[in-house]
Amino acid sequence: MESLGDITAYLWQRLPLILLFVCGYFVYQLLGAAGITSAFVNWALRRSRGRASLLILYIIGAAAALSSFIPNTITVLTLIPVLKRLDREFRNQGVDGMTTVLMCAGIYGAAIGGMGSMIGSPANAVLFAALDLFEVAGREQITFFNWFLWSVPLLAAFVLAAWFVAAGLGLPKAARRVTVCVEDLSHGCGAGPRQRYGAWLFWFYMGYWVLEAVAAKNVPGFAAVSPVVSLVFAAVFLGLLFMRNAPDSDGVCGPLLALGDLMKSVPRRGLLFVLGLGVLFGVVHWLGLDEQAVLVAGRLLQGDMDPLLLFFLTILAVIFLTEALSNTAVVAAFFTIAYYAAGGHSMDPLPLMIGVGVASTCAFMTPIATTSNALAFGEMKGASLIRMIGLGFVLNLLGAILMTGWLSWALPKIYS
Repeated sequence: MESLGDITAYLWQRLPLILLFVCGYFVYQLLGAAGITSAFVNWALRRSRGRASLLILYIIGAAAALSSFIPNTITVLTLIPVLKRLDREFRNQGVDGMTTVLMCAGIYGAAIGGMGSMIGSPANAVLFAALDLFEVAGREQITFFNWFLWSVPLLAAFVLAAWFVAAGLGLPKAARRVTVCVEDLSHGCGAGPRQRYGAWLFWFYMGYWVLEAVAAKNVPGFAAVSPVVSLVFAAVFLGLLFMRNAPDSDGVCGPLLALGDLMKSVPRRGLLFVLGLGVLFGVVHWLGLDEQAVLVAGRLLQGDMDPLLLFFLTILAVIFLTEALSNTAVVAAFFTIAYYAAGGHSMDPLPLMIGVGVASTCAFMTPIATTSNALAFGEMKGASLIRMIGLGFVLNLLGAILMTGWLSWALPKIYS
């Protein structure tokens, strides 16, 4: 059993990583408080000029960019009012069947963004805990900066794949000839002083962690003092966010965030679906079905097989299990399965475990897969469950192929 001193030393060593995630929570709050998330979505949609296919692309892209830094659920909540308005616009022009496609575009982007940065998904925090638990070689090389080296190309490829599925396979033919009005989205979206201050704080956060990652790798002795420097940065960042008065804008004054801003409400219909989802997961866990499903999947990965096939089957199992089971339960169990499966096949466990973490964010098929899926399906009245499952199934397969090919090639080169 580890002594208290060992645990304290470990937490001190990992303090920069802990502060990265803690400050990341406040980053998404400041983006919302400054109105940057809504302004960014509106700006992106105006670029489409109202054409249906391009609207789908910009919805997916905007959601992916946002959810790389804010929770998927908050991203979907930001999009829902816009998606509802666009759905009404299409209906007014005689186009039916856009509800499901618009909803899928929103949840696809929100899920894809989880892989975009180290703070994009809670699964990443579990990943680092698992890597430390198993003392996986090479884990120290993973930084906030070099995560982008492989995640950004993968995110871009996923956005294009999701666009192909949503617009190429799901878009009604009648919608291809229709243009909806998006110009009124510009109303009230100019960058005011508070927005600019919020954007400055966001880039202050981003800039520090990029520089910290570069310095820890290239400046001798910096890794030893990084916990102290990161603690000072966190204190300054939170002080600027909660204590320093932001510039006045439209009669709003005071700090950018107050403690009361940390509680966000959700729409009523969506909340009912989320509550139902929680009950369902509770029953499944009580019956032990989640553990049994993971054990069965783990047994299927035993035996001799090509390493690339093992990579693909592991990712595919995680993707489809998270469609029906709690992401947290699946990912926690599969980190262990991936570690021992990799060892049994003479593979480096690091790429496979990262693949498990990334795959756990890719829940495209069912409304019960994630809270954000449940909210979107609950709020987008008239969405087709059958079409959602069909389109999501195709994207799941494409995603597993993309992740297997890219991660198995890129990660060993970056973290060698």
